[in-house]
Amino acid sequence: MKQTILSTQQSALLEDLIVQHGQIVTSEQIYAQAKDVWGQPVAKNVVTRLTRNGWLIRVKRGLYAISDLSNRGFLSLSPYVVAHLLVRDSYVSFESALAYHGMFDQLTNKTISISQVQYKTVQLQSVEYSFVKVLDKWFLGWQNVSIDNTTVRMATAEKALIDMVQFHKSKYTVDLVVEKLAQYKSSLDMQKMTAYLRKMSLTTIKTFGFLFDLLEIDSGNLYNQVKLKGTHVMLSHDAKFNAKWRLYYDEYFDKYQSVK
Repeated sequence: MKQTILSTQQSALLEDLIVQHGQIVTSEQIYAQAKDVWGQPVAKNVVTRLTRNGWLIRVKRGLYAISDLSNRGFLSLSPYVVAHLLVRDSYVSFESALAYHGMFDQLTNKTISISQVQYKTVQLQSVEYSFVKVLDKWFLGWQNVSIDNTTVRMATAEKALIDMVQFHKSKYTVDLVVEKLAQYKSSLDMQKMTAYLRKMSLTTIKTFGFLFDLLEIDSGNLYNQVKLKGTHVMLSHDAKFNAKWRLYYDEYFDKYQSVK
């Protein structure tokens, strides 16, 4: 990136855009503001130069973020807001949502969202944004929150835990879910969580029923929904069998039986 400073006119352009539209602007808004100063042909060149030099950061086609004017090339927007801007028919979930709810304090350079549309993975500055397209019946369990003066869809803590098992199930994610259930079971809304789970796959319901039993959380409502409904496998190659849930699982998770 070339080292450069803003001219008086360029600085005025960006400041006026922020006053009128905020930090997020469309290409139409930029050109409309710029052409009054330079005229249409020159305005396009100015916008190209501002983008190349880091004063405008392209979020997606036709949408830009104005860089922090005191720190050129730095995107001060929350990753939650960027994810929302990339795909409006989505909600932030997984570890990113847990972090928002104060349940995950590890630094991560990924923001994963649940979406109703297919969208490519995007690398914007140091953060990777990915979107998991799901059936409409599973697009639930989110709430509107205000971040950086923008309304963002955020998974509830309960749904973020479910999404991790339903859509990104691995030994790591199941282990993390058990850890968070054990740590926060007194503050999680288990009634709400059970209501969400009733809409998920049988494997996910059985997995959570099994985990609830390990942690001495009431699993009765889940069991009534799935009892006698086939045999399932938590993760491929799992070999230990739980007769109650008719679920094969990794004996690694037996260690949580001692958690009270």
